[in-house]
Amino acid sequence: MSGEPPKRPKGEVLPEMAPFFQCLKDKGLPMKDTPSGIQVVDDSKADPDKTREAERACESLVPATPVSAEQHAKAKEFTACMRAHGIDGFPDPDPKTARHDYEGMGLKGTKEGDEALRACAWVR
Repeated sequence: MSGEPPKRPKGEVLPEMAPFFQCLKDKGLPMKDTPSGIQVVDDSKADPDKTREAERACESLVPATPVSAEQHAKAKEFTACMRAHGIDGFPDPDPKTARHDYEGMGLKGTKEGDEALRACAWVR
């Protein structure tokens, strides 16, 4: 073998991702086949706002990827940094994914939010 991923039948996705991609299709996003035959969103034809909306609606279908203790520690450090820079309500990281759900806080585009995000960028 030449180190290439095994070919999958056209339109097939990795089994654990199938519900997520089906949800994106159901939300009307255009799909395309990758060289390995996995279907993904065709970003060249998709509206970015509609893609973000569909991904948010379908994200619960993405299987959790285990995070390392180091990744979780970094996420906690980012939380502490954001709080130290005036974002008191900044959420704790998700215990399974180490992600922060702060999109709805309206940080981006505000002076306080942008300054804190810049100051804490080193943590990520």
